[in-house]
Amino acid sequence: MTEVVKFSIPESVKSNEPMFKSLLELIVVTLAAPHLSTTGAKKCGILNQSLSNSYGHIVNAGKLVINGKLSLEDFLSSFEATMNISDGTLLKRTGKNIYAAKILKNHSKGCYGVYQDVLLNVKRYKGLNFITAFKIVNHKKRHLTKPNELVKAMKKGIIKSGEWLVIDGGLKSGRVLRQGRISGVKVVTRLNSNFVLQRFGKKYRKDDILRDIKPIRRTVNGKNYTIYQFKGCIWQGTTGNLFLVRAEGYDNYLPLFTTSLNSKPETIIMKYEERFTIEVTIKELKSYLNIESNYFEIKESNYGFIFIRCLVYNFVQYLRLYISNKSFKDILDGLSAYLLWKRPPKAAALMEDALKKVYTNSGCDSVNEIDNCLIEAILVSG
Repeated sequence: MTEVVKFSIPESVKSNEPMFKSLLELIVVTLAAPHLSTTGAKKCGILNQSLSNSYGHIVNAGKLVINGKLSLEDFLSSFEATMNISDGTLLKRTGKNIYAAKILKNHSKGCYGVYQDVLLNVKRYKGLNFITAFKIVNHKKRHLTKPNELVKAMKKGIIKSGEWLVIDGGLKSGRVLRQGRISGVKVVTRLNSNFVLQRFGKKYRKDDILRDIKPIRRTVNGKNYTIYQFKGCIWQGTTGNLFLVRAEGYDNYLPLFTTSLNSKPETIIMKYEERFTIEVTIKELKSYLNIESNYFEIKESNYGFIFIRCLVYNFVQYLRLYISNKSFKDILDGLSAYLLWKRPPKAAALMEDALKKVYTNSGCDSVNEIDNCLIEAILVSG
């Protein structure tokens, strides 16, 4: 199967000219100044629409996402990557009435804060993550839990038969594994250290496997691993294979369980290692696209805001396919500097006009010197 990814605007969006223009405007503004809110972008003069229009476009985008009429995957045409990774993250929020936010204790800081729980689904393509779906998990009302959301995705064919799905044990993956067996999805997950497995009617724990099974040693990506294979076992009613994995230099064994019965342990280790890339995606969304700056209260606004941020993330990742040896931050900074140069904030434009008048009054024709100074200042600030 030839894997192809193209970033393009779907026809359903192009045919709706007002939505098409508003979506492009929001994308450009986010790329030019990802650290700014809609209000901040308006004040700086890089948002052409009124604030009320901008808020309305974000709400409309959120409604389409919630109703299933618009998705991130629509913008990735011919997207045939087969590696799915899912993980949840907590987004910090301010305000009392933010949709689906809850008060949690930050154990590292020892204080409480307001957070919003979001489940992200990404696909891997040529070593890069592309966000294909997200879901805000509402803890204030009846809702589908994270495992149920993944089960729903497999039932609907969003995660297709034959594809890999890698999740973390924190998602309580028993239901996901069962649906994976039914749907033909190859699920890989980490179990808790106190797991209990069954085989031929007998129960096994971690210590039993370490005592009764002979280990094998494999080298994966230059790292040496000690592996205990326990095949054809049952966990929470699902048949699969367990691999107790320990990398060289580590003391503890990592219990990896998979529904892919024919896969080698090296494959399972490589697939689970790729799971950690979603942590990088989450960090990039928070650090560089400021996804935690959302202060909207209603459901539709929240979905619209996160959708725009994820869409911009995918666009930057798409450019990284063709600009080698550049990080996500490098590409985003370069785009921001270019867009601010092409469409500078109001203050820079006013300063340029003022300087041109000074040069004109002094009889100097070298306006290019002013342009070069402005470009240099924007690039440094960007």
